[in-house]
Amino acid sequence: MIEHKKHVIFDEIIYDRLQLETFVKKFNNCVIESKDVSNSNKVNYENKEGYKIVDTTLLEGKTPTEYPEIQNLKDKFKIDIPDEHVDITNFDVGFNLPPHADLNSRTSIMFPILPKDAGEELIFHDGDKIDYTVKYSTQHPTAINTQLLHSVAEVKERRVYLRFMIYNYTLDEIKSLCKEGKLFK
Repeated sequence: MIEHKKHVIFDEIIYDRLQLETFVKKFNNCVIESKDVSNSNKVNYENKEGYKIVDTTLLEGKTPTEYPEIQNLKDKFKIDIPDEHVDITNFDVGFNLPPHADLNSRTSIMFPILPKDAGEELIFHDGDKIDYTVKYSTQHPTAINTQLLHSVAEVKERRVYLRFMIYNYTLDEIKSLCKEGKLFK
């Protein structure tokens, strides 16, 4: 685990970004506006258009975790991650994710899929100032503290990430579980 102030990179896990890219391409016609955007953030921002998810059920009626590409990654964790807390986010070119803190999720574990360099950095805020930025790894998942103000600058290339939303552990608790050998199988 590579620790940072408001995020960690789990170098204990290597994931195949290219395999996930091939997987999500099957669902290019299954991208829909996210239904829960107004309930998922403490800041109810006006520009919800463009905050989308890849709805895998539209192709074969299967949720993301019913596919081995996703379930195999979920199976690497010892903690319970309910299937309904696993999604694939999709931000179109031009979308700007303004500063916000997530209402329910305490931590998110992110697996960048597109673009191949992970795209724009995640920005953590300290009041009105930028605290620091995070360039996501495209080999190892990154866990972030979603209770703190964070944003993403305007998307320049379609941005697709696999996301595990963790509701019952803070980032500090996740780090402790990792150090104790209780996070990964």
